[in-house]
Amino acid sequence: MINDNSLQNNIRLKTKRTSLNELLALYEINFLKLKKLLPNLFTKERKYFCLPEGNKNSDVVITAEQESKFTSRLIISQSNLSIEKVENLIIEVAIYHDLKMVEVRRFNGKHQFWSRNSFPNKNMLSKDEKFQWNKYLSEWLSFSRKEGLGNIKSILP
Repeated sequence: MINDNSLQNNIRLKTKRTSLNELLALYEINFLKLKKLLPNLFTKERKYFCLPEGNKNSDVVITAEQESKFTSRLIISQSNLSIEKVENLIIEVAIYHDLKMVEVRRFNGKHQFWSRNSFPNKNMLSKDEKFQWNKYLSEWLSFSRKEGLGNIKSILP
């Protein structure tokens, strides 16, 4: 006969727990990627470029606002043209100049404060939602640098 405890131990799902150190390292990586994508980011002008999206291109507009001497706010908006039911992407990012870190504050209007969530929760966010948002930003910055179409243009506000 099979022991129930040993069966449960074998079936138990292994989940990857992200640590605070991994999250902070991702903030630093995102800062470097952002500086490579937009070296002269902090001007009053909005930045504009296109990204391939199927057989169409989506428009990306990046707006930077200086909040204080050490922090800035960046709003990244990307239009979605290929899938009608999916809303446009809007990411609000905090840039900490003295720490050389970039953190996602809002993702499509949702705000995430804690680095770990209890699960289940009323918004059905995953346990490491904050890490996933910042990982997505990291991948999006890499994709934009590699696949962005045309030169980055500045638009006056």
